[in-house]
Amino acid sequence: MKAAYLARSTSDKPFDNLALEDCLMDSLPEDGAVLFLWQNRHSVVIGRNQDAFAECPLAQFEKDGGTLARRLTGGGAVYHDGGNLNYSIISPTKDHDVSAQMRTVAVALGALGLEAEVSGRNDISIGGKKVSGNAFLSRRGVSLHHGTLLVDSDLSRIARYLSPGHAKLAAHAVPSIAS
Repeated sequence: MKAAYLARSTSDKPFDNLALEDCLMDSLPEDGAVLFLWQNRHSVVIGRNQDAFAECPLAQFEKDGGTLARRLTGGGAVYHDGGNLNYSIISPTKDHDVSAQMRTVAVALGALGLEAEVSGRNDISIGGKKVSGNAFLSRRGVSLHHGTLLVDSDLSRIARYLSPGHAKLAAHAVPSIAS
């Protein structure tokens, strides 16, 4: 890899940021990689195989001004607000190393004085509590690894808008893991 680029979104709209992430994948220079940083306002972003109705109480969420968006990657539903930081690492598939990328995020948190560790199902934890979920996609020789970092999110909103139920676990869609 010859070049690394940093991109930062000025939008807080989930559709803008997900579209920009997709565009960055499609326009990645052959010898480069991109770190894309972004935040969304009050939104729930679901994985490509999830049932929105099973992941979020949509009527209440929309009444409260929330936006629901579907991303290209799999994984579980996540709540976004101005208190979390989203990151996307986009690189040629031949250079893409998810384990190294996860460790890099954990090391960066360590540099801030936070003892982070890679854990479980593509998560990063601090003190046994999940602070980052991650999801992945590869297409046409380009790979994407993106995740969320809980910095100062409203935890009561997360609990209110992401409430896995028993019926959901029996559904055919891919369920979120509560953590």
